[in-house]
Amino acid sequence: MLEVQGLFSGYGRLPILRDVSLTVAPGEIVLVLGPNGVGKTTLLKSIAGFIRPSAGSVHFEGIKISGHTPEEIAQGGLRFVFEGHRVFPELTVADNIRLGGMLSMKGEFESRSERVLNLFPMLRQKYRQPARDLSGGQQQMLALSQAFIAKPRILLCDEPSLGLAQAILPPIFELLSMWASEGTGILIVEQYVDVALPIATRGLVIENGAISLAGTSLELAADPRVRQIYLGLD
Repeated sequence: MLEVQGLFSGYGRLPILRDVSLTVAPGEIVLVLGPNGVGKTTLLKSIAGFIRPSAGSVHFEGIKISGHTPEEIAQGGLRFVFEGHRVFPELTVADNIRLGGMLSMKGEFESRSERVLNLFPMLRQKYRQPARDLSGGQQQMLALSQAFIAKPRILLCDEPSLGLAQAILPPIFELLSMWASEGTGILIVEQYVDVALPIATRGLVIENGAISLAGTSLELAADPRVRQIYLGLD
């Protein structure tokens, strides 16, 4: 569904990514690991059109999208959930959710919105309140709910747990698993590897702008470097 080949990308004359290739199939969750500043977010932004790669290509369902605008790429069925709980703060929770379903049929919108409200009951409790009144964790739930209701075929998700207590993460990762079970391909950057790796199909490690390790979630969980650096295990 998503194919990245030989991607080189960065900011101006500052190269960040070097020869990165990956694929995401329908229903897969592919986890991107790596230290801060190695290009994980740059990778997502380059795929979604916010950064123009200097070389390489990105294909979505067989169509080359590298060089297209973010709006064109989003209209094709790819959704990017940024880090930092980005919602429309002056709009109510209800209106934020409706924005996610602007292109949905009425019955489908109602069904999918009900599913996320059942998964995140605190959003139902604050349904008529402005999004600015939500906590950081609730805003992240709202941002993911918007994207879920939009029903993209590919989801790029950047640090969904950023700034959140680990205790409130289970419903967020439950939503991602539910999403993948419907056939959506998910490429996710995440810091809580111990929570994200069990739901992932595959994963890769980026170091110094290049992929240094890739494998299934089981292979990564058993790799000594991943266990020591990212899982805190001996």
